[in-house]
Amino acid sequence: MIPRGCLLKVIDNSGARFAKVIGFYGQQGQYGYVGDVVKVAIKDAKGDKVQSGTTKKAVITETKFRQARPNGSHVQHLRNSCVLLSEKGAPLGNRIKGCLGFEFNKPRWRKLGLLSKRLF
Repeated sequence: MIPRGCLLKVIDNSGARFAKVIGFYGQQGQYGYVGDVVKVAIKDAKGDKVQSGTTKKAVITETKFRQARPNGSHVQHLRNSCVLLSEKGAPLGNRIKGCLGFEFNKPRWRKLGLLSKRLF
């Protein structure tokens, strides 16, 4: 459960370190969950791909809030994190530092599943 204004750790190698949630795509609610696309403002960055102060799309990959799965298990992470996306929806980085959940084993997120170490 990610509210507007929450800081997310960026776990790809696009050069951004932290991003702040400023809006949600495709929903009217106040919170984002794993797999939701959000609009973020880059707060801290190094490198040339992204600069600090710019806005990008991102997909939420981990939340501290406990998430229930269809098989009855619950998943809870130690941090809130995201992966930056281009305006067309492709990932900006070419590697993801960490594992992704089975929520990213869908055709929409096939590219993210290939870039990560593994799905759990």
